[in-house]
Amino acid sequence: MPPLGEIESQMDVVPPRWKEVEAVVRKAKASSAPGPNGVPYRVYKNAPGVLRFLWKLFKVVWHKQSIPTAWCRAGGVLIPKEKESVRIDQFRMISLLNVEGKIFFSIVAKRLVQYLEKNGLIDTTVQKAGIPGFAGCIEHTSVIWHQIQTAKQEGRELHVVFLDLANAFGSVPHSLIWSACEYFRVPVEIVNIMKEYFKDIRLCIGTGEFVSDWQKLEVGIMAGCTISPLAFTMAMEMVIRASKWVVGGERRREGLRLPPIRAFRDDMTLLTTTVPCTKRLLERINTNLRWARMRIKPSKSRSISVTKGKVVEQKFTVEGEEIPSIRVRPVKSLGRWYNAELSDREQVEQLRKDVVEGLEKIDRSGLPGKLKLWCMQFGLFPRVMWPMSVYEVPLSKVEKLERVVNSYVKKWLGVPRCLSSVALYGKGILQLPINSLVQEFKCAKVRTELLLTGSKDRIVSGLAPNPSKGRKWKPKVAVQEAEAALRHGEIMGNVQIGRGGLGRTSGKPMWRKADQKEKRRLVVEQIRRQEEASRQVKAVSLAKQGQWLNWEGVERKQVTWRDLWSMESNRLKFLLGATYDVLPSPDNLRIWTDGDPSCTLCSGVATLRHILSGCIVSLAQGRYTWRHNQVLKCLAAGIETRRQQVNAEGSYKKGIQFVREGEKSKRAVKSRSTTQEAKDWQMLVDVGGKLVVPQEIVTTNLRPDIVYWSTSQQVVYFIELTVPWESSLEEAYERKKLKYEELRLEAEQKGWKARVFPVEVGCRGFVGRSVISLLGELGVGGKNLRKTVREMSEEAARTSNWIWMRRAVSAWGKQ
Repeated sequence: MPPLGEIESQMDVVPPRWKEVEAVVRKAKASSAPGPNGVPYRVYKNAPGVLRFLWKLFKVVWHKQSIPTAWCRAGGVLIPKEKESVRIDQFRMISLLNVEGKIFFSIVAKRLVQYLEKNGLIDTTVQKAGIPGFAGCIEHTSVIWHQIQTAKQEGRELHVVFLDLANAFGSVPHSLIWSACEYFRVPVEIVNIMKEYFKDIRLCIGTGEFVSDWQKLEVGIMAGCTISPLAFTMAMEMVIRASKWVVGGERRREGLRLPPIRAFRDDMTLLTTTVPCTKRLLERINTNLRWARMRIKPSKSRSISVTKGKVVEQKFTVEGEEIPSIRVRPVKSLGRWYNAELSDREQVEQLRKDVVEGLEKIDRSGLPGKLKLWCMQFGLFPRVMWPMSVYEVPLSKVEKLERVVNSYVKKWLGVPRCLSSVALYGKGILQLPINSLVQEFKCAKVRTELLLTGSKDRIVSGLAPNPSKGRKWKPKVAVQEAEAALRHGEIMGNVQIGRGGLGRTSGKPMWRKADQKEKRRLVVEQIRRQEEASRQVKAVSLAKQGQWLNWEGVERKQVTWRDLWSMESNRLKFLLGATYDVLPSPDNLRIWTDGDPSCTLCSGVATLRHILSGCIVSLAQGRYTWRHNQVLKCLAAGIETRRQQVNAEGSYKKGIQFVREGEKSKRAVKSRSTTQEAKDWQMLVDVGGKLVVPQEIVTTNLRPDIVYWSTSQQVVYFIELTVPWESSLEEAYERKKLKYEELRLEAEQKGWKARVFPVEVGCRGFVGRSVISLLGELGVGGKNLRKTVREMSEEAARTSNWIWMRRAVSAWGKQ
C-alpha cells in the first residue's frame, strides 16, 4: 500500500449544526418510504419544532458516542434483479431505516466526503461514486467507450476487462472499513460513531406473507443507508490503491495518462495496452480482493481485446477459470451494452423497437387518450432518455421515431392527421403538456456534452468523449452556438417584446456570473428556445394552421395535466381543431374531399370563422348573444367578488412600520388598483334585461355590458365585452373604444372620472390582454384573477363548441 501524504484539512468533529440538519431535511424527498417506526420525512419538513427537538437529540448522541437502538433497525424489501427471479441471490435487498438515523448519518457522511475530497484521499480519476460534483456514471461509460473507439480507429492495442464481483455490498467485511478509516486518518470520534452503528445493525425481510426475525448484519453494508455507500467507496479505494501501481495506464497523444482501473461502486474495469500488463494487474486485483474477503466471478466477467483496430480472441483467467470474451456474450456495464462489433447500431435498432413496442402497448391498454398521453410522457420517454444519452444515436433516427410518436399522439387526441407537429409541441399560442422527442434528445445530448467538458476530472474534460454520430447535428457545435447566443444576449440586455411597455418583461440571468450548474441550465434552455424558433419558422409557412401568428393582444393558453383530467375529450378535440383551423368545416371538407362549402343556415362559405362568428342567421337567432352573455357572467362574478371585498373593508389608518437597528425596511408592494379608497362601489350588468345607466352619472341610450361606479369618489367604469374571432381582437377594441368615447366625455362634463374599458375574449377561448388590464385596474388579483380568466376562457370555448355542434341545426332556443 503506498504511503499517505500529509493531511492538510482536518475533519469537522463538532456536534451537528442546525443549518446542517435543515439542509439535509430540505433536500430529502418527502415521498421516501419510512423505516420501521413509520415516521416519514414529511413530519420533519412540516414541523420545525419537532425537527429542532431532534437536533437537540443529535447533539446528545454525538457527545455520548452512543447510537439509539431504533436507528440500527431496518426493514428489508426484496427487489428482483431478473424477470423470473426464484433464488435469493436473484434479488437485491433495499433497507428501509428510520429517517432520524438517516438524517444524522447524512450529516456525518457529508462531513466525511468533504474531508476526503479536500485532502485528495479519493482518486476521482479512478472512482467517483459517492463524491459530489461528478456525473460518475456518465463519465465512466463515456471515457471507456471513447478509449475503445479510439483504439479501434487508430489501430492501437487495448485490452478491457469488465470484472463482476460476487455480492460486493454484502461481502465487504467491516474490518476493511475500519482499516480504511485508519489509513485515511479519519478522526476517532467519527470512527467510534460508525462502529457503534455497525455493531448493532439488525434487519428483517418482509414479504406479503411473512416477516423474518431480526438478523444481525455481521458482514457487508446495507443499500438504503446514508453512510454505507461512502464506507464501501473508502474500502474499494484501499483495494484500488494497492493494485493500480503495478502497471501504467494508456498514454494519449494529448499528453494525458489514463488510469488502468476505472471503478464505480462494485463495477470495476481494467484498461491496459498489453497482454502481460493486463494479466499482472488482474492477478494483483484478485489477490487484494481475496485479502479483503471478496471474490471475482469470472463467468459473469467479460474481456475485450483490440489489436490493430480489430477485435481479437485473447484469454484471461482468474484462478484458472477463463473470463469469457465479448464475442461469447455481450456485457452491460454501468447501463451501457458492449458487443463484439463495438458499435451502437444494434442498440439504436433496439431503441427503435422499444419505442414502437411501448407505443403499441400503451395504445392497446384501453385507457382514454389523455391517460395514454400521460403514460407516454412519464412512462415511456424517461426509459429511452438514458439510451439516447449514452449511445451514438443519429438525429435522423430520432426524427423518424418522432414521426411514429406523432401518429399515436394525434390518434389519442382525436385530431386529424394533417395537424402539424407545431401544434403538438409548440409553446406558441396553445401549449400542451407533452414534449418533443427530438427536443428532449438534443437537450440530453447537450447536457451530457456540458457535463463532460465541465467535469472537475481533467482527464474527462480533456477528452470530452461525448458519444454522438451523424452529420446533421452535433452536440459540440450546438453548445458553441448556444453559448455564443447567450453571450450576445447579455450584451444586448433585456429587449422589450410586444406592447406591454418598458419593464414588463423579467430580467435574464447573467451568463458571466453564472456557475457551472447555472450555465448548463441556461444552455439547455437556449437549445429549447432554438427548437421553438424552428417551430415558429415552420408555422409561418403554414397558411391555415399558422394563422395564430397574426393574433395580437392575446394571452397564451397553457393546458396543464390537471386541465386535461377535467376536460372532456370532445372539448379538447374542439380546442385543438379550432385553434389551428383543422375542424371538419364545410370549407375544409371541400379541400379534403371536394364537398359542398356552403353554410347550412345562410348559404355562405362555411369556414370555421363564419360558423363561430360570421353567420348572419346565427347572429339573428341569438347564438352569439347567448355565448357573449355566458362569458359576461363569468367576468361579472369575478368583479362582484372583488366589489364585496372592497366594500367590506373598513377604513383604517396605516401604522408606522418599525425597523430595528441594522435591518432594512421591507419594500411596500404597490397595487395597480385605484379602487381601494372608496367603500361604496356599485355594479350593474346587462344580463337578463335592458341595462340603464344611472341618471346621476349620465343620461344615454347606450348599454355598456357593465357599469361599475362609486358615488363618493365620483368614479365610473364603462366595461364592454366582445367575443370576436381571435385575429379581430384589436379591431374590436378600437371599435368599442370609439363607440363609448362620447359617453365618457358626457360623464366627465358632469364631474365624474370616467373610463371606458373594452375587453375581448376570443370565440375559441383565448383571453385578450385587455381583460388582464381591467381586472388589475379593479384590484382583482391572485387566485381570483386566475380563476376569473380561466372561467371566461373555458366558457367561451364551451359555448363555441356547442355552436359548432349545432352548426347544421336550424332551430335554436334557450339553452
